Amino acid sequence: MNITLESIQLTATDLSAYSAWLSSSQELYSPTAPAKPIALFGWRDRWWLNNAPAEQVVLHYWFFESSDDAYTAADEGRLRLSARTISKFGGHESAYQPVPQDKVSLGDSLWNTGANWLFVRGTVVVLVTEIGGQVPVETTLEIARKILEKIDKVLQ
Repeated sequence: MNITLESIQLTATDLSAYSAWLSSSQELYSPTAPAKPIALFGWRDRWWLNNAPAEQVVLHYWFFESSDDAYTAADEGRLRLSARTISKFGGHESAYQPVPQDKVSLGDSLWNTGANWLFVRGTVVVLVTEIGGQVPVETTLEIARKILEKIDKVLQ
């Protein structure tokens, strides 16, 4: 079965525990655009939690031809997804750093910075971000897991 946006996209019902309100949606380019791999399709939904614009969560979904393309786009796109970097020996790296599977299990590959989660599952890349520091890490992780559950359901 093919994964579609509609089959994995969270809805107000999925986010009812957070009194979520969809404030905007729009199509997106690939996280590596204009470089390859280019997403077949990308989408972003911006939600206000607890009916408060200060508690924003943004859900990004990108679809690729192959799981290799999805992983490459996520890994190489990390630098473009946040202006923040961290100092590492020899220079700077993306603030999105790999998370070991034994620490947090979310998809096939996972990167994290603060309350923001970037993961790959099959041919899909998902980014769950919060804006403004008002949404706890636990909340964004739970939302990311809801998306993963939907993806896994489609893949079964």
